[in-house]
Amino acid sequence: MNLQEAAARAPFDLLVIGGGINGAAVAREAAIRGLRVALFEQDDFGFGTTWRSTRLIHGGLRYLEHGEVGLVFESLRERGRLLRERPHLVKPQPFVLPGGRFSRRPSWQMRIGLTAYDLLATGGGLPRHQSLTSAEVQHAVPGLGQKAPGGFSFYDARAVAPERIALELALEARNHGALIANHASVTTIGHTDGLVTGVTVVHRGEEFEFRGDHVINAAGPWVDAVNNTTGARLPRILGTTRGTHIAIELPAPLPDAAVLATARSDGRVFFALPHSGLLLVGTTDVRDEGDPGFVSPTRREAEYLLGEAQSLLPDYGITADMVRYAYAGLRPLLASSRGPESAITRKHAVVNHAKAGGPAGLYSVAGGKLSTYQPLAREALRAIGIHWGSNRATRPPARLAAGPGLEGRVLDHIDRYGHAAPAILGNAGRVICEHAGAVTAEISHAVRSELAASLSDVLMRRTGIAWHACRGLCCHREAAEIMASLLGWDASETAQQIAAYERDVAHHLPEWSDLSD
Repeated sequence: MNLQEAAARAPFDLLVIGGGINGAAVAREAAIRGLRVALFEQDDFGFGTTWRSTRLIHGGLRYLEHGEVGLVFESLRERGRLLRERPHLVKPQPFVLPGGRFSRRPSWQMRIGLTAYDLLATGGGLPRHQSLTSAEVQHAVPGLGQKAPGGFSFYDARAVAPERIALELALEARNHGALIANHASVTTIGHTDGLVTGVTVVHRGEEFEFRGDHVINAAGPWVDAVNNTTGARLPRILGTTRGTHIAIELPAPLPDAAVLATARSDGRVFFALPHSGLLLVGTTDVRDEGDPGFVSPTRREAEYLLGEAQSLLPDYGITADMVRYAYAGLRPLLASSRGPESAITRKHAVVNHAKAGGPAGLYSVAGGKLSTYQPLAREALRAIGIHWGSNRATRPPARLAAGPGLEGRVLDHIDRYGHAAPAILGNAGRVICEHAGAVTAEISHAVRSELAASLSDVLMRRTGIAWHACRGLCCHREAAEIMASLLGWDASETAQQIAAYERDVAHHLPEWSDLSD
């Protein structure tokens, strides 16, 4: 069904704005419960905070320090569910927590915290924490050298591609009858006599009116900007902070374990974890009230992360030349003017704007963590009066079987497609990106089955090629030619897509030499 046909039909039960992980989850939960739902994303599914996160599905060990036991319990419960239901996208991740100068807490406090973490995660299917000797810490993370007196190991989980989780949720919503549209910007939330009437959407230069008396604004860091389209004076909800990361190509094999440590310069907690053949180091937490569409890492933040990585892992000899790119995203946290940024709660909230003089039927969601999208979605539906329906689990995909002539890295890469992986494997074609192990069949699958409309959609948020050391610049022209044959692009449009991708890479994944303050 196209947008024109959908707009001409009966009003929707629910209109969802924002195709990040939270908005897609709301649409999925509503569609499963039989509601007539439409989901609109101004750019691409997972484009905002979801795509630019630390890529961890974790309980939040440090949140125990702030007494947020309920949040940690909920996060750990959801971590266990995701490991069971989406094992192709959420993987167990061992961590090393070194002691001594690498931690601001004595060993006895770390042991108590990790024991509490284990108890809250009971039944989650991951090993409990263990004490490590100095030699065991060094063996797990060789770059630390001889300087750690000992420490602990524990398990959390990482998201192979959180943007694909958002995409899967959106596609599952569509499978249950929802209308989903990316590159569809909501320009107005309409209301009459204090009641929401629908939204105006612009898609490919055309304007459409969608009717409905319930709107959930899940636009992430754009929530306040979207609410402004009502023309009403609604209270500000968000206090966004910027998180920057750097991706380092080490001269030695990556460790299997990630490291959780305390920053030397300011005592912040930070991570160093393997991802896409690189070491991902992050993150910062800086208040940022700028346009979320133009958020970009700064040189100052990158230098801070580089210095901390050098201090943490001296034996790797890390230099700026090893930084393949940096990236930054905004956390759509609840507004707070007190305390340090890192202490702002990661709890989610569902705001009923009618209670503050806004139009009835308009709700916003804010806050939350990557791992807690499902509880947030269900709370949002309860807010609009939906208390019934199935809480069905997602069926995990079967494990991929090795095919003739395909390397293990290709199988590992294609595994991210879940239930679609066997079909892609069967039509694999040739390897298009040596760094990722990606194959040509992924390009056509993204266009035909996953609503990819631009080269950036494919390389950044479908295949994950852009996250490797090449940033997709080894194969973007070939990928554009494949897309041109599928979408009917002429030479001019193909050239524009190539140029647009190169601009997106320079902005969203800049090299060290391109960083500025």
